[in-house]
Amino acid sequence: MKKLVSIYMYIAGFIMVVLIFIVQLILRPFFKPQKTFPIISALFRLAFRLLFIKLEITYQEPLDKKKPYIFMANHTSFWDVFVAGASFPSYVAALEAHTHFKWPIYGLVIKAYGQIPINRTNPKASWNSYLQAAKRIQKEKISIIVFPEGTRSRDGKLQRFKKIPFKFAKEAGVDLVPVGFVNVNDLSPMTNFWIQPVKIKVNFGRPISKEQIARMSVEELRDMVYQEIKRLSEQ
Repeated sequence: MKKLVSIYMYIAGFIMVVLIFIVQLILRPFFKPQKTFPIISALFRLAFRLLFIKLEITYQEPLDKKKPYIFMANHTSFWDVFVAGASFPSYVAALEAHTHFKWPIYGLVIKAYGQIPINRTNPKASWNSYLQAAKRIQKEKISIIVFPEGTRSRDGKLQRFKKIPFKFAKEAGVDLVPVGFVNVNDLSPMTNFWIQPVKIKVNFGRPISKEQIARMSVEELRDMVYQEIKRLSEQ
């Protein structure tokens, strides 16, 4: 029975992802991703319901949907991006591996959605991508999501944070919101092919003001955000 449920989830999930991709590609020539986000987000939430995945969202403090933020979250699964699409209060762009932009279809979709390519193997190129993200925050007033671990965790446990995302946070000059994804790794562990319905929680922490960020060192900010994301991802 467990395998049959997993097969259904793969098939239904694939169909929904293809549908979402098609909708995004159709709408992109006419609307910016910020405008299409409510539709895309609603489709992601519908997909989770069809996959028997319960999604619970909590806020420690209300967020302003018209205000740009840097969101930082733990990264335990390739599902994290879809969870963000379903749960975030407004459109967010992400820094995504530059190689993904060369993939058939998927590369077109993430480009249309406004994702930012990043080459994590090249420090200079990586920093240039962060500077591009900072410029987009300031010019377009959009939010950015960053996974400060740099790559997804193999065992679901929070890994050490890189320093560069926090240099970026100081450069961008906006509030930073820690986010904890809970149980996403249980949906599809890296060590297991099968997927299963689970209850996923997305916990939004209190924003760290840009003024506080400016007063802190990169290391202080990194350690503070690490502890907050650890707390939020264990609730």
